[in-house]
Amino acid sequence: MQSIDKKALNADEVIAITGGFSSLQATFFFCNCMFEIYCGLQAAMPIYSGMRPSFHCSLPNFESNTCNKSCPSYIYPNQHGTTAAEFDLACGLRSWLNSLFKSSYWVGYLVGVIVSGYFFDRYGRKKVIIALCLGQGIFSFLLLFIENIHLLIACRLLIGFFVSGGAIGTHLITLEYMPSSQIAIASQFSQLCFPTGEIFAVFFGYLFKNDWRMLFFVLALPTPFFFIGSIFFYPESFRWLLAVGRITEAEDIARQLAIRNGYPQVAEDLYLINKAKLNSNGPVVYTWKNLFWPSNVLCLTLTLCLICYGCSSVYYGLTYGVQDLSGNIYMNSFLMAVAEFPAFFVYMSANAIGRKYTTALLLLISGVAVIMVPFLLQLAGGLLTIGISLIGKMASTGIFEILFFYQVELFPSAVRGIGIGVCFMFARIAVIISPVFQNLGSISVCIPYLVYAFPSLLAVIVTMIFLPETKGKNLPDTFEDVFYKSISSSDRVTTSHERLL
Repeated sequence: MQSIDKKALNADEVIAITGGFSSLQATFFFCNCMFEIYCGLQAAMPIYSGMRPSFHCSLPNFESNTCNKSCPSYIYPNQHGTTAAEFDLACGLRSWLNSLFKSSYWVGYLVGVIVSGYFFDRYGRKKVIIALCLGQGIFSFLLLFIENIHLLIACRLLIGFFVSGGAIGTHLITLEYMPSSQIAIASQFSQLCFPTGEIFAVFFGYLFKNDWRMLFFVLALPTPFFFIGSIFFYPESFRWLLAVGRITEAEDIARQLAIRNGYPQVAEDLYLINKAKLNSNGPVVYTWKNLFWPSNVLCLTLTLCLICYGCSSVYYGLTYGVQDLSGNIYMNSFLMAVAEFPAFFVYMSANAIGRKYTTALLLLISGVAVIMVPFLLQLAGGLLTIGISLIGKMASTGIFEILFFYQVELFPSAVRGIGIGVCFMFARIAVIISPVFQNLGSISVCIPYLVYAFPSLLAVIVTMIFLPETKGKNLPDTFEDVFYKSISSSDRVTTSHERLL
């Protein structure tokens, strides 16, 4: 058993001497994985609940499943199968409401990303997670009884708001209790849970294809467990308490961590360093403005924002465009989700040839693949089109996997959270407008895919010009470290944390 002298420790040293990845961290990791699976369900379920249904005109002599301005109204054989059937959203301007129904979740998600980060830093992790899980549960069950499409869209928007905050909060508190050496691999494994949720969505989408409300009932069922878990399983983040100067509370939680992980002797002599930093005007505060000055920092930030937008555009463009592919929509969706798993191993390429070149290569593959899809639909169709779509989906997923640690290595400590949040915001914007662009397929099937591909291909060029390589370098503390220093991680000084290990 490890023991310590009576001296003040930092957060990493506390985690090291209390067992590293032990029972408490395993519990957090499990809960985070469950929430990631749920997020995958939430993201994919509108594909099936909002599918374009079979319909025919109320008057005779009109072609089935074809919109016609001369038709006064439409009849849907399966009235309650999808939202488009129940609320008459197949044709005309009302078809845009169906796209808005799919996008509304991501609008709320975008707002939640921006707002929840502030509340997590202002009021702590635990209280905000509890409030978000409560709101998520209330509106998930309320949605089941709504009979108006506009209220349904508003409800999905609010659910997106609460889910995004919950996803960020559970991920944040999980990593804050992880040993530093295991944060990257834990983050990578948790991302595999999202496509797992998409696979579950395929199963439920097929099982309840005749009743869209049952699909959302499935989404509502886990929410009470998330709420109960947020109350009883999660303590407050002692890293956050340490950062805001609430040392006594942080020490109490750290001692509880030691006892729960089987190190009671460590708990007796455990004291923490006061990490709260002040200047003459109070706490040092960094804002989004620090990301856009000087010019090299501006180019770095805008390049990463473009990569996030382009990657997300391809990813969700192919996800929502699955109805355009030949074959069964459920099998195509299943293959699209499975295609994300091999992307987990892309980080090996990032370690071999570097982050910059791997990112540029994957952007090129995803952009070219999505351009090929509409032409193959018209010329070849079938399995070849599906295969190219899977390659594009796999490449875009690989970019996401790299960005999880490339952005951390590019943004310095002082603005790392703000920088990643801004980039993540652009990724959500792409998700919001992807279903809207899908409607442009009524003009030409090529237009949506060209719109999806252009940002990704443009990002290839700016990545090669503006992004520095971070392979083998320490995490930067300042932007000078990013652009001017090249300190290898093998040359760094051994820290007290490493000596304890």
